[in-house]
Amino acid sequence: MGKTRKTPPRAAQAAGLDAPAPRSDSALDRELEALEARLRDGMTDLSRMRRHVRAQAKTEWGGIRHEWDALDGRVRTIAIALGVAFFLGAYFFYMNLGWYADQRALPESSDWLLDRLPAWNVVPLLSWGWLALHAWAVGVAVLYHPRRMPFLLFMLGVYLFVRTLYVFLSPIGAPAQILDMRELDGLFALVAGEYTFQNEFIFSGHTAVPFLFFLFFDTRWQKGVMLVGSLTMAFAVLVTRNHYAVDVLSAYLVGYSVFALSGWLFRAMRPAGGAASQASAESIALDG
Repeated sequence: MGKTRKTPPRAAQAAGLDAPAPRSDSALDRELEALEARLRDGMTDLSRMRRHVRAQAKTEWGGIRHEWDALDGRVRTIAIALGVAFFLGAYFFYMNLGWYADQRALPESSDWLLDRLPAWNVVPLLSWGWLALHAWAVGVAVLYHPRRMPFLLFMLGVYLFVRTLYVFLSPIGAPAQILDMRELDGLFALVAGEYTFQNEFIFSGHTAVPFLFFLFFDTRWQKGVMLVGSLTMAFAVLVTRNHYAVDVLSAYLVGYSVFALSGWLFRAMRPAGGAASQASAESIALDG
């Protein structure tokens, strides 16, 4: 008969260490209860978040309706029509003098900052990014600031008049090594020479217009979006060599001056007289 081979104690001990210790039913029940508690807490937080979002949306919609209900329909129509007419007149002025500015042969140049910045092709940011930013800004202005739309149109018209004079009187041509947006972007190729022009450098419209919206808006999140957009455009026009550093600096200085001048002129045009005139003036917020 063969002898039974005994397992050495150390081998048996090692085998016992390798095998997982079975968990008791009570430990498993405690883990399941903890998991159920976490799921309940998660569902409670989700319900609370859903209620908060609904309340915020209701508050936002209530604010929009209040702005529109406070605006007299006849006054709104007349004021916005006048604002549109002034803006279109300013744009017609810009198109004519801009075409003249493009006929001049102006010298190329550079500046201290452009000589030290890298050249990057972010032209789509200057076309589609700029378009998306301003589509958002116009949408917010129409929804949240309908009473101030006449002032917005008036301010943009003043901006166009001022910038057109700068473009017309500027003796400096394009920066050296400019990345031509007409050749690198399909959107600019469609509007160049008709609605935008090549010799329009002082000051940067890409930077100034978002900054004007930043000054126009009155809530933190609206202002924040437009300020970040303006700074992004300022960076983009420099690294693409589409503006000089002084163009970007002037955009903020002249932009603030345009905002202040527009507010002063708009207030000066407020109707004077009786209670009816005062009510008509108050139904259109001027500059905040």
